Amino acid sequence: MNTSKTILLTGGRAPATLELARLFGAAGHRVLVAESAQLHLCGRSRFVDRAYQVPSPREQSADYISALCRIMETERVQLLIPTCEEIFYVAQGRDRLQAYGEVLTEGINVLRSLHDKWLFGKLAQDAGAHVPHTVLCRSQEEMREALQGASGPVVLKPVYSRFAAHVRIVADPVAAMKKRLPEPSADQPWLVQAFIEGRQLCSYAVVHQGRLSLYADYETSYTAGQGASIYFAYANHPEVKHFVSRFVEQHGFSGQIAFDLIESKQGELFVIECNPRLTSGIHLFKGQSGVTNAFFHSSKEPIVPQEKKSPAMLGMAMLTYGLAGIRSGSQLKRWGKDFFAARDALLTSDDPWPFVAQFGMLADLAKQSIRTGMSMIECSTQDIEWNGESSPKAEKAAPEKGSEST
Repeated sequence: MNTSKTILLTGGRAPATLELARLFGAAGHRVLVAESAQLHLCGRSRFVDRAYQVPSPREQSADYISALCRIMETERVQLLIPTCEEIFYVAQGRDRLQAYGEVLTEGINVLRSLHDKWLFGKLAQDAGAHVPHTVLCRSQEEMREALQGASGPVVLKPVYSRFAAHVRIVADPVAAMKKRLPEPSADQPWLVQAFIEGRQLCSYAVVHQGRLSLYADYETSYTAGQGASIYFAYANHPEVKHFVSRFVEQHGFSGQIAFDLIESKQGELFVIECNPRLTSGIHLFKGQSGVTNAFFHSSKEPIVPQEKKSPAMLGMAMLTYGLAGIRSGSQLKRWGKDFFAARDALLTSDDPWPFVAQFGMLADLAKQSIRTGMSMIECSTQDIEWNGESSPKAEKAAPEKGSEST
């Protein structure tokens, strides 16, 4: 019996999407990719049958959904898996898209409550998690009040952000009041959150009706600046898995979901943020049989990474961001050991061209950065990011002034 399916992935620019395309292709499925960027990693992969260039989800939302509908109808797509932040636009058009095949995402109201760092903090607390003391600020005046009342270092960050692009760690909140502060607004609030020093952890899961079908967690050892992880080694942290299982079961969640957490020096686990989409945790499953089954249905026990599997990394990022973060000989020694123990997630002998394609992508992002004055990381998401903009089907309820989470 032929069990091959036609899968449509969005977000072909991301290394994680490339990993997912390779997993589906190796499992015998036909993989298509829809991407608004002209240059992207999946476009050069031999595991991708066809790549479509589509309108920008952020700038042409309606046209973007229409393009996905045409692809699904023409190619007889059985499963659409959004992978990057365009998932929020896919969620808004989910009803239309489901007329042509399955769509692996919750609706926009659910995703909004997870993407909004303030609302998610409330949900995490309701699930029994520890959350750092947090104050919502919708003006500079409220931010100054929050800084004045802080008892130690804090983190300033927008309610909507990605890759820690705008995050500020403030060691002395009172001194920070004398400097230029961000300008929160009612539409784009900021958080003042207690800084928790400790071990940074991430999780990634695929879930069906509250049951884990795929699960991994890993320590954030190396990052691109303050943000995205660039090195991935399975941590197998039982307390993290327990929280994830409890949270998705409580909400009956279906789709992909990831969490950022910190284990304090005292051993207390704090839940920080949620990313309801594909993340780099998928790199921990390279070459593992049965992984793609988790995207179609649930199972009694979730698929987890093989314990003895080598870590994965983004090699170019490790050579730039990773080396740039070294401050001592011991750190350099550890970096060298980790670097040579890991595989490059982009470079494989059976699919080498995406590794080459990354250089064209980086050059294009560098040009955009020079032209716009934004960082390369910001440029990489500007046409797909979603910052809580209202849609006809999902109007956001404004929190009460002065609301706090402790």
